[in-house]
Amino acid sequence: MKPTEMKLLNMLSNNDVTFFIPPYQRNYEWTEEQCEIFFNDIVKTHDQNINGHASEHFFGSITYFQTETPFGQPDQLVLIDGQQRITTTMLFLVALRDIMQDSKLKNFIDSKYLRNNNVSNANDEYKIKLKQVETDWAVYKHIILGEKLSDTEKNASVYKNYRYFKAQLQQYQKKGGHPEDLIDKGLNRFSVISIELNLDNKWENPQEIFESMNSIGKPLSLADLVRNYLLLGLDAPSQEKLYKEYWLPMERIIPGQISNYIRDFMQWHICSYLKKATEANHKELYHRFKEIFSGLKSATVLEKLAKYAPIYHWILQGGDTDCDEINYELNDIHTLHVTTAYSFLMGLLAKWQEGSFTDQEMAEILDAFRIYCMRRRLLTLTAAENKILPTLVDRIDELANSHDKRQKMFDILSNLESNARLPNDLELTRYLETANFYNYQYCKLVLTMIEEKITKNRPNISDKKLQIEHIMPQTLSESWKKELGPDYENIHQELVNTIGNLTLIRHNQELGNKSFAEKKNIYEHNAGLQIARSEITNQGTWNQAAIQHRTQWIIHYLLQNVLPIPDTMRKANNFTIKTKKKLSFKELGLIGETIHFINNPSITAIIKTDTEVKFEGKLWKLSPLTRELFRRLGKINKSESYQGSRYWEYDGQKIYQLM
Repeated sequence: MKPTEMKLLNMLSNNDVTFFIPPYQRNYEWTEEQCEIFFNDIVKTHDQNINGHASEHFFGSITYFQTETPFGQPDQLVLIDGQQRITTTMLFLVALRDIMQDSKLKNFIDSKYLRNNNVSNANDEYKIKLKQVETDWAVYKHIILGEKLSDTEKNASVYKNYRYFKAQLQQYQKKGGHPEDLIDKGLNRFSVISIELNLDNKWENPQEIFESMNSIGKPLSLADLVRNYLLLGLDAPSQEKLYKEYWLPMERIIPGQISNYIRDFMQWHICSYLKKATEANHKELYHRFKEIFSGLKSATVLEKLAKYAPIYHWILQGGDTDCDEINYELNDIHTLHVTTAYSFLMGLLAKWQEGSFTDQEMAEILDAFRIYCMRRRLLTLTAAENKILPTLVDRIDELANSHDKRQKMFDILSNLESNARLPNDLELTRYLETANFYNYQYCKLVLTMIEEKITKNRPNISDKKLQIEHIMPQTLSESWKKELGPDYENIHQELVNTIGNLTLIRHNQELGNKSFAEKKNIYEHNAGLQIARSEITNQGTWNQAAIQHRTQWIIHYLLQNVLPIPDTMRKANNFTIKTKKKLSFKELGLIGETIHFINNPSITAIIKTDTEVKFEGKLWKLSPLTRELFRRLGKINKSESYQGSRYWEYDGQKIYQLM
């Protein structure tokens, strides 16, 4: 490792080298906020220097290693750390070039910093001094070469930040400043620590150094860390091949979601909960990723990730499969924001894709799950879902082997812990009788579901003309007070926002506090929705009794026809009581004990720590070890997913039963 202090522009002006951002690096992600800081640092450094205060600005470290190039070509420096800062600097320089009126200055910036004329290839794009990652390359190349960009390309961060710098420099110029001076007295005083790695030295492992870097810019995401882990140890041709074949298609099909996808993919494979992917725990999740997929080749893991990314796309989009019935269910689940179920849904849809479920069976399972989610959200219940729903992955094989898959799904859901319960009819009825349904997040969705069940046609929830109407208005007129009777104030306060006093209408006028007779006429002839007529237009007056009657009718219709569950569950508790917490090996007193692999009892392991066992001289988590043993036996399942505690026993009892 050779750290050298040098000026940033001296490094970039060296025509004996070109810079290469390898495919395992992240895309360019600096925002305008970070570019503003960078620009202000240039101006500040410039101002201090012209005012007689010798000033420099430290711009962090640039870490790279050198690769072999053909004789006569510049050395290629592969960036490990610093690509975001170098790209930003290049964008500033090209923006400066493009606002220059002086052709000599334009050519100077272009030839000294942006292109490398020592490259012998005649094609201009090979002379560009910085080679970007694939997703940014086309846009960056167009900017450097001064070529026209498409509207889509103008959404890229590299273009947005180039445009930002151009605007800032033009404004600086209008105020009487000389932008070229920002180079001489500003950017020219930016210093970096240049760190060249020696790949022949085992202590200078690029992967480990990449992981330990503290970037000045945005911290590395889980996707960044995983991509690096899977690609960095390979030779350049393999990196390029695997990146283009597997990683790049993932970025295109689920853009901006790869970190979340990897976390949900991990949950699917271990049938257990992991923390949500955030900046605070990306490294923690990354280390867990390495544990889960240890022993697998990079190509194998990348192939699996790419294979199931389209399924994740279906979930994110709320459909987009080739089956309308499945799309229908996924769309409602998506609308309900059940993100905690994505791992389970991935497992289900993967099984369907493999042929374990027919289209109808898959739709029935999803329908049962949708009803479960909708019933819980009616009560605003979401507690425990993040930890419990991922474990449903472990029940997918039971579903596949069951005769009545819809019933089996309900059986599974009705035997979860109490805080993840399937709400019964009694609990929902008691709540909905008095709940403020108007301010409920999914009020319009529920009412459209009822309309659909009545008419076989669901209104478009995003239709601006579709409105939630208070039958008894929010503000009472004198005629309404008379209609409600002497206790109108209490009746209004208690019932105005209840579900029985609400309906959907589609119209262009405000009904406000029109009389009930006037509203009935509009509901009957102009609203166009059956829910605006049902148990409303057959009423002679709209008072406490009428509202309570419709409340009971709509609750009954909702629970019986829109969100039905098996009759045996309508009044049952539909949950199990958790009696004990999961115990560790230490709490069970099993440290040092020998456990047996159920599929071949001659295979044993010794429990060494709370979470690890020793097998063939190496420490393993149970799940990766189980997967490895099934691979050796030639019996690996398609998902390569195993909950290890179910495949090992101690003293004749499965480990998961002991815990």
